[in-house]
Amino acid sequence: METLERCYVYAKNTSNMDFLASTVAFLEFQGREINAQDVAGNMSREQSDSFFERLTHYRTIYRKQIQLS
Repeated sequence: METLERCYVYAKNTSNMDFLASTVAFLEFQGREINAQDVAGNMSREQSDSFFERLTHYRTIYRKQIQLS
């Protein structure tokens, strides 16, 4: 795979993980029960690492929202 193709695939996967992580964090913020481990269940190790990294980021944002309220 050429370098440009690899960059595109990475960016696509990163944005997918970002969207998924932000959705999970938002659902948690709303008080809905969601198991992030189940969400990541069929992901590769790389995808799972990316997902949990982004999830931690979004959880931090929502915690700040709660503190400001």
